[in-house]
Amino acid sequence: MITVFFTSFKGLAHKGVLLMTSLVFLSCPALAQIDGQPVEKLMQVGMARTDITPKTSIRLAGYSARAGMEADKIMHRLEAKALAFGNDEEKPSILITVDLVGIPGNITSYLVNTLSKEMDINEARIAICASHTHGGPEVGNLLNILQAGKDGFGESLLPLDHLLHIAQYTEDLKEKLLEVSRAALKNRQPASLAWGRGTVAFAKNRRTEGGPVDHDLPILVVKGTKGELKAILVSYACHATTIGSLNEVYGDWISEAKINIEKKHPTTMAMVAIGCGGDSNPLPRGKIELMQAYGKQLSDEVERLLLTTLQPIADLPSARMKRVQLPFAHVPSVAELMQESGENSAKGYYSRIALDRVLRGQSIPTGVSYPVQVWTFGKQMAMVNLPGEVVVDYSLRLKRELGAERLWVNAYTNDVPSYIASSRVIAEGGYEADESMYWYNKPSPYKPEIEDVIIQAVHDLLPESF
Repeated sequence: MITVFFTSFKGLAHKGVLLMTSLVFLSCPALAQIDGQPVEKLMQVGMARTDITPKTSIRLAGYSARAGMEADKIMHRLEAKALAFGNDEEKPSILITVDLVGIPGNITSYLVNTLSKEMDINEARIAICASHTHGGPEVGNLLNILQAGKDGFGESLLPLDHLLHIAQYTEDLKEKLLEVSRAALKNRQPASLAWGRGTVAFAKNRRTEGGPVDHDLPILVVKGTKGELKAILVSYACHATTIGSLNEVYGDWISEAKINIEKKHPTTMAMVAIGCGGDSNPLPRGKIELMQAYGKQLSDEVERLLLTTLQPIADLPSARMKRVQLPFAHVPSVAELMQESGENSAKGYYSRIALDRVLRGQSIPTGVSYPVQVWTFGKQMAMVNLPGEVVVDYSLRLKRELGAERLWVNAYTNDVPSYIASSRVIAEGGYEADESMYWYNKPSPYKPEIEDVIIQAVHDLLPESF
């Protein structure tokens, strides 16, 4: 048996951030064991949360169909939540979840650069996982949808007030992510971790009926000092697009799942990341009732998992990162851009942007610098964090090659440069491989070898024990 003693939970208000503490002691007669060895090492874990709901009306991200309108109604409050692992001597790592369509790489860099000066935290040890909700505000201009409307792509800039609202929100977001990170670091206390895997089945392949999906639901549990749950992190590979282009702030099934979990466990901070669901949708969809049902499916599976024996984690995450180059299949010439610039399409709009850059002396990029991040929690679990809208082939392949029983794969992490199509999807073509690249301000699809480049980078980052 494991005997656990806990202190009480106390919420502290600090600059709008809710802090949460946890303290755990394991005592004999019988300790949990991993590989036949007693688990005696505890770890420092800090938690914090903050509200990132827009304070003004704002353009929402994810659908061009509602371009031209700002949203001023709120269905769900949007959140940023942080977990900090390890004390200062151990070089802490921070994992943040945000209810946003994506997190631009420049915002991740701002957080890394600031914290590196304050605490010597490098980029490998900071992971920001976006929920990919299509009901969140524009963050910068991740997608070329701001000039898209019902009549195609316009030539003009945004209305000034729209531009200012997006700019102000983006600046505020940077500071809130910094604030919630500092709060989690400040709040570190001894804690216990455990993890496991469940299954949720509402994700369906949107390209091909009956096509590949990843229904795994990995869960990481942080326990408090009286046996109560303190934090639950889960990840599921599916778009947050249940209710379509409703022009209202919402977090989709992610918010519903978090609300359900926290209602059942009031002292718990629920966090949801997204796996390789670039080509997976919640189906059927189109109704708020379906969004609520999917959130309940996920939270019900969390409840089931909490009643099972989860695997204790005895080690802090060891963080590694490697940047690889993802080459484009074609870099258009100026003549090609001129010819395509007249098209009333995402490709035509990209061509006009690219021509403007060329005239300013800039060059068309030949590829994308892509940061692959891996966190290993001892021998118990490896968490792979991939940027972009990664299609399901990546997680399925990694689990085949490395073993699904010890692998956790997140996408939409640290940056969203584009869809990340697999060699199969690139060969088949379609939105994820082709048209989406112009929406993402890229000159062409990728070369099919990007899949092998990314998979090899994951292998290179993992220790021999995996």
